[in-house]
Amino acid sequence: RSSDLLDWIAEPVAASGRTRPVNRMGSVLSRRIAGVEDIDIQANSAYRYPPKSGNYFASHFFMGGEKFDTPHPEGYLFGENMDLNFLGNRPVQFPYVTPAPHEPVKTLRSLVNIRKDSLRLVRYKDGVDSPSEENAKPKVLYSLEFTFDADARVAITITCQATEELISGMAVYSTKCSSLQSETVHYKRGVNQQFSLPAFKIDFTEWKDDELNYDLDRGVFPVVIQAVVDEGDEVCGHAHVLLAAFEKHVDGSFSVKPLKQKQIVDRVSYLPHQLGRAHV
Repeated sequence: RSSDLLDWIAEPVAASGRTRPVNRMGSVLSRRIAGVEDIDIQANSAYRYPPKSGNYFASHFFMGGEKFDTPHPEGYLFGENMDLNFLGNRPVQFPYVTPAPHEPVKTLRSLVNIRKDSLRLVRYKDGVDSPSEENAKPKVLYSLEFTFDADARVAITITCQATEELISGMAVYSTKCSSLQSETVHYKRGVNQQFSLPAFKIDFTEWKDDELNYDLDRGVFPVVIQAVVDEGDEVCGHAHVLLAAFEKHVDGSFSVKPLKQKQIVDRVSYLPHQLGRAHV
């Protein structure tokens, strides 16, 4: 059968005079490169681009076990520089040993994929939007729906106005109000599954205009959809995250716009630069 499950590639990139792993999607390789320095996570807890001082990148990078000079030190090797901010503000190390030159590299295969083009808002009408009190402002209620593929059991949670914290390599999302986070819904493995949770509604009458868009300075995402592989100890440290923002139109309606996808494999985050199709 064919599915939209993806394979990913990890490439280390030099940062702030040190080499740290920054990731891209492709077909595939993942190795911990000999010569990559250990990083003091606590001392480097604010990796943002552009940096407040100094250089983000060093003058070289490692790829395929070899060292290469960087023609343009402040140029992101595999994407836009600002994309680095979606990887989190703490560098992490690859959990893989360095293979011998004659050994094949290890392929990283994602177990869950949210199809970003399927993400949509569904508006609720016919009395659902009616105010509960006389002269109260009518509510504008929406819910999110999307399609996803999973090669394992997954647990999906939606968090609005979310901040991210990396704990042991896994992204944890929190929000200022419990009503802005959905219950966690569990799904079995399967292709072309539909997510719909009418019980969780977003009321845009309670949102400020600047809360509809991603704020880099505050580190707040308008909405985060997180699908975590839920196979117990057998498979851990795997998840797919879809970061999105909202748009308000002149007619008062709203739509959702995907920002970035983040794949977490073995507790290491990867950003896809293109989507591909794998046949299995």
